[in-house]
Amino acid sequence: PNRPDGVLEMDNSTVLDEQLLNRKDIKTYQEITGAIMFAMTTCRPDLAHATNSLARRMSTPRVCDMLAAKRLLRYLRGTQRLGLLFRFEADSEHSGILAFADADWANDKEERRSTTGYIVMYKGTPIAWHSSLQSVIALSTCESDCIALSECCRELAYLRELAAFLHQSEDEPTPVYEDNEGIIDLVKNPVHHKRSKHVDVKFYYIRVAHEKGMIKVLKVHTDLNRADIMTKATTTTIFHRHVDAIMFQDDALP
Repeated sequence: PNRPDGVLEMDNSTVLDEQLLNRKDIKTYQEITGAIMFAMTTCRPDLAHATNSLARRMSTPRVCDMLAAKRLLRYLRGTQRLGLLFRFEADSEHSGILAFADADWANDKEERRSTTGYIVMYKGTPIAWHSSLQSVIALSTCESDCIALSECCRELAYLRELAAFLHQSEDEPTPVYEDNEGIIDLVKNPVHHKRSKHVDVKFYYIRVAHEKGMIKVLKVHTDLNRADIMTKATTTTIFHRHVDAIMFQDDALP
């Protein structure tokens, strides 16, 4: 739905039309974005990053943003058979809850904030996903991944309690896959170094979750981190590889 060079498919010679929309078109843009957001939050994790990009311009959308919204509608039209398949049988490869977390450092050109992305899966199917700008400015990739991992841990704490309430308790630590070796080493072998207070608090939250056996942070190659598409626009090949891994296409539908 989006491309590495922005939410629009363009070549390097294309100039974005940043003229603001008129009042009527603004309402149309907001309605389109709201409808796409409903689909994204219910059954379309593949739309998370693109929807987040559109939502940032809800109050002052531009002509190029409207073109991006229409592009996303065309993507939806072409992927109507794509959805989530919940398997009830036992799956040895995905026996319980697992998660992928990632961050794209300082990718917001206006404020240089990073983007958090995570996806939580149960028996191989997404049950929770998130993509948003971080509320604070991270000073390094390690800090941005620390913030993203903290948000993912909070989601996992809720989902593990929900699973216990449904008599599906997770006895083992939940695997959380990360591609940043720096934050993985800090979680497993904490060392004293200077961190800003907001990052320090989030780091210790992760550390406590790890020590209590709620999570275990594991290394995953960037190419296999499913949360990658939650943080930035990727190439078509990478995008479809991740979507094929987390979603199901029913070719039997009309």
